[in-house]
Amino acid sequence: MADTLKVGVVGPMTGPLAVMGEQWRQGIETFMELNGDKAGDTTIEVVYRDTTGNPANAKQMAQELIVRERVQALVGFGISPSAAAAAPVINEVQIPTFLPHVASPALMDASPYFVRLGQNIATNAEVAAKWARESGMESAYVAVADYAPGHDVANAFKPAFEGAGGTVTGSDNIPLSTVDFSPFAERIAEAQPDMVQLFIPPGAQAVSMVKAMAARGLMEDTLIMGQGEAEDSDIHLFDGTIKNFHSAIYYSESLDNPENEAFVGGLQAKFGEDVLPSTFTLGAYDSMALIYALASEMGADFNGDAVMAKLAGYSWASPRGKITLDAESREPIQDFVIRRVEDVDGQLRNVVVDTIPQVHPISGS
Repeated sequence: MADTLKVGVVGPMTGPLAVMGEQWRQGIETFMELNGDKAGDTTIEVVYRDTTGNPANAKQMAQELIVRERVQALVGFGISPSAAAAAPVINEVQIPTFLPHVASPALMDASPYFVRLGQNIATNAEVAAKWARESGMESAYVAVADYAPGHDVANAFKPAFEGAGGTVTGSDNIPLSTVDFSPFAERIAEAQPDMVQLFIPPGAQAVSMVKAMAARGLMEDTLIMGQGEAEDSDIHLFDGTIKNFHSAIYYSESLDNPENEAFVGGLQAKFGEDVLPSTFTLGAYDSMALIYALASEMGADFNGDAVMAKLAGYSWASPRGKITLDAESREPIQDFVIRRVEDVDGQLRNVVVDTIPQVHPISGS
């Protein structure tokens, strides 16, 4: 009888962050639809647990998957506090854990068994700063949500922009409870920067901030750069005011390569032609690609140290392009793209306007 490898997926399946869990599921099911449920002679079985987005539940859910379900690999967590809460359990049992979208630069220090499949957001900010300077932006304003990831963005952007000869003319830490973004947009407009480095949680807050900036004319006259505020899967939440929004990130639905064609085609064949991928979808899809590659070689014997040794420096072709896992940091070395929201055949889409090849993640220490 062939071995079975059980993969535990733990994260927000319900609650305010449920879109993350929903899109992970889409990415996982798309990969398995395209590749079957076997990696070599090993059957892959996926078991889900819901944290409701509460980090306090993450450790318990991870323990339940490991002890009761006897999973040999974990995927998920979604937000850095959830992954950090589960790290002691992961370290004790030495279980490989694939992070589709945990973005804190410092998180990887919490466990030698973490593998990042998304981004270290400090890297995004550094890419944005350097690209903006190369594009002639002399002054910048930094407006970020007032929690750890926002601070990571601000702390990476400012030295990179100033180190390249630019000037940061102002900054705001915007409380997560903010409903009225007009005072922040007013301060940005008064500072008259060439660009704004933005980091706002996707969804209602990002929509409100963009509309506030548009009301002050900033979307027309100023380079506004973010990361995942306007993913193609969420772009329907915005009106035309999102046009010209730029993002520095590692994936676009429009990338022209065979892997992305298969990914997008498989996603839409399974979930509907109007469904668009996000970095959440992609992170889960690529997590499964690694798990299948390892299981094809190792079977269900997922010894943590052996898995991590095989992943050091591992490269593969993803829908985002070539990825290599940095042997030291366990983070992806990957292409970054600069996207701009444009009207494409009557629909708003992110269009790639530049590519920065094979970016190394910056240290989170």
